[in-house]
Amino acid sequence: MKVLRDPQIISGFLYDSPVDELPALTHCGEALCCRGHHRKPHSHPAFEFLYLARGRASWRAGGEVTTMAMGDLYIAYPGEKHGTGPLPNPENHHLWVGLKLDRLGPAAHRLAVELRHSRVRSLTGCPEVEPVLRGLVAQVVAHHPQRQEAVTAYLELFITLVTQRLRAGERRPPAPSALPYSYAVQRAVTYMEQQLDRRLPLRDLAAMATARSVPHFCAQFRREVGVSPAAYHLQLRLDAARLTLRQPGFDVTKTAQLHGFSSSQHFSTLFRRAYGLTPRAWRQAAGSKTPATLRRRAVA
Repeated sequence: MKVLRDPQIISGFLYDSPVDELPALTHCGEALCCRGHHRKPHSHPAFEFLYLARGRASWRAGGEVTTMAMGDLYIAYPGEKHGTGPLPNPENHHLWVGLKLDRLGPAAHRLAVELRHSRVRSLTGCPEVEPVLRGLVAQVVAHHPQRQEAVTAYLELFITLVTQRLRAGERRPPAPSALPYSYAVQRAVTYMEQQLDRRLPLRDLAAMATARSVPHFCAQFRREVGVSPAAYHLQLRLDAARLTLRQPGFDVTKTAQLHGFSSSQHFSTLFRRAYGLTPRAWRQAAGSKTPATLRRRAVA
């Protein structure tokens, strides 16, 4: 571990080649930077993902300046020089990881292909990756017999979440005037779309919608959307789980855990109710091609 000592860094650390058995993980780290933070242009042989946990920051690569808000994920490509923007950053808190995606298995290789094709610079609103990066670092520093397996599991989860975000971003959002719901309900819907790893308490959704009460929010949501908030969010999680099941290495149990279902049995029951097939049957069929007969059913 290298402790980052710099007048512009309040505290920070960097791990280069942290796991000998996983050379595709080139580095990871974290830094709390003070006001006026500036990073000179530099490059890495791997993809670098920088997550902004607190504050605001700007990064520049290829002549393009990208301003990040809290929860955004910035992507620097292999061999690409990148550094902070033209103006010093305000106080901020970053976590980052360097990955040679082409050497991390089929799912990671597909992500690398998609990134190179899209050349996307940042993914906005990705709070779900923060606990994954923190868990990754915790396993890196833990010297136990299952260390490599634990780090690999966190990397697989990170790759899955980034892939989901990338594909969601490819669907162009409607213009504000074309949004199907009121501002309050749309805020709740957007928050649901960003939180697919757990059930959301109704009080949190009502707060996101700035509703005066939970019953008022539920009534407004059902009036505009046609289903309850819980049913709508459940369908989002099931849709995301259905995509995850198509990824190599994600069985029913792991997929259920990833999307916040209490057990694989409970997940299977809800999945079959929604799509008419069990998750296992869907996964087997999707291994060759998407079943033309698979259609979403209404969730009660």
